[in-house]
Amino acid sequence: MVLLIACANAASLLLARANTRRREFAVRLALGAQRARLVRQLLTESLVIAFLGGALGVGLAFGGVKALVALLPTGFPRAHEIHVSLPVLAFTFLITAMAGVLFGLVPALQSSRIAPGQGLHEGGRTTTSGGRVGRLRNALVIAEVSLACVLMIGAGLMMRSLLNLLHLDPGFREQHVLTASLSLPVVEYKTPAVVSHFYEQLTENLSSLPGVESVGAGSDLPWTGYDENLDGFTIEGKQPPLHQHFHGRYHVATAGYFQALGIPLVSGRFFNDADKPGAPSVVIINHTMAVKYWGSENPVGRRVDFFEDHPTEKGWTTVIGVVGDVKDQPDSPGAEPAFWWPNLQQLWPFPEMSLVIRAGADPESVIAGMRETVTRLDPALAVADVREMDQIVQGQATTPRFAFVLVGLFAGLAVLLAAIGIYGVIAYSVSQRTPEFGLRMAMGAQRSDVLRLVLMQAAALVLSGTAGGIVLALMLGHVLKSLIYEVSPTDPLTLAAVGAIVLAVAFCACSIPARRATRVDPMIALRAE
Repeated sequence: MVLLIACANAASLLLARANTRRREFAVRLALGAQRARLVRQLLTESLVIAFLGGALGVGLAFGGVKALVALLPTGFPRAHEIHVSLPVLAFTFLITAMAGVLFGLVPALQSSRIAPGQGLHEGGRTTTSGGRVGRLRNALVIAEVSLACVLMIGAGLMMRSLLNLLHLDPGFREQHVLTASLSLPVVEYKTPAVVSHFYEQLTENLSSLPGVESVGAGSDLPWTGYDENLDGFTIEGKQPPLHQHFHGRYHVATAGYFQALGIPLVSGRFFNDADKPGAPSVVIINHTMAVKYWGSENPVGRRVDFFEDHPTEKGWTTVIGVVGDVKDQPDSPGAEPAFWWPNLQQLWPFPEMSLVIRAGADPESVIAGMRETVTRLDPALAVADVREMDQIVQGQATTPRFAFVLVGLFAGLAVLLAAIGIYGVIAYSVSQRTPEFGLRMAMGAQRSDVLRLVLMQAAALVLSGTAGGIVLALMLGHVLKSLIYEVSPTDPLTLAAVGAIVLAVAFCACSIPARRATRVDPMIALRAE
């Protein structure tokens, strides 16, 4: 899209330049030059401009790629392999040649159609911009502004989406929380009892470390891609809708897991030491599951069987608590139904667990103690993925932040190119209409009248382009739906802000030629005419 804007800009400027050379082309045609030769000359000139611009762009690309790679999200696949390669240079050469032909062809064909008699009759006069060439230049400027608006609207929507993600309530308190992962070897930790006993002993020992407020272990951490689902369980006294099944994300957690993460208790209680093997089976569910399957009823004390279609009394599991919702990912539409089994009542081994330690001050201060505690229990184990919960939360905003920077960069470049296009067209129009302005002022027009004429011409172009860009952005809104969060593609605030920014930039671009028009000396302008 930026390339199209650049091509439209170059075509507009080349049209203006070709219009000033009408007498030259008329003389050459009158002397016997072939029209095809004129076309070849103008295309050659446009290709030279294109390749000079392409060479400058390649030079900027080497530095720009390094800067963009530095902004990539952590863990971006094969980021170290991203560079300007030979195939990229070959593609750039091809695109540059196509761009040179694209923005040079229209001016070349337009200039080759000049009638020698008409061109010579014009003599030293300059033609007005109100003819076919002027309309074509105006159309190119309108197209530039429209495309720039589309990119600006995309950048604005992504900025609003990024702000929404940064101010999102995650459903837990990520401050002062240290996380790590452990993977127990299956050879030594074969049964659920052995696995659960190890994690109970580990969390108990970790809770005695200085500065530790609460400790827990769970099958996963929020926002890390966990999406294990259990489908088809039975809820006492409930029937699923026709052709549907009860389902939910299943997890395992120790006592203290929810407290360490700061996930709030909505009703009931958390796990405690009484939830052990031989005790009644219990489960904690999230708020979404409570509302989805029990509606306005209180699910605490109700029973679920996760594995039998016709459960026996022994197979029932009692809901003992409801906790707040935590979505799978921050930009997920909503939380999925989810439930947690207590660690000591594991139905099958969960050897891979995540540790969660809430510290009173700096979480990094307990890293050494955590590693020593694990080593004392089993010297063969290694603690992996040690990081603060803050890092996990901030990492979720890295990709949208990078996308916003990238789109914003292109949008800013597009607006700059559109501003150059507007400046070029208005400046050329002012130079062509200098005799007209001189005549108006000689007949009593004020400088403010001339200024208003120029600004009205620019306003017509910019308003048409802005309106077209907004309409085009609305038509392409469905493309952005998957890239934005909690903001509509038709967000009126974004559309209004983009419109205001484009108008302000356009005003700055056309103010210089507009002021130049007001300084026209009527006598000099009429003498030149």
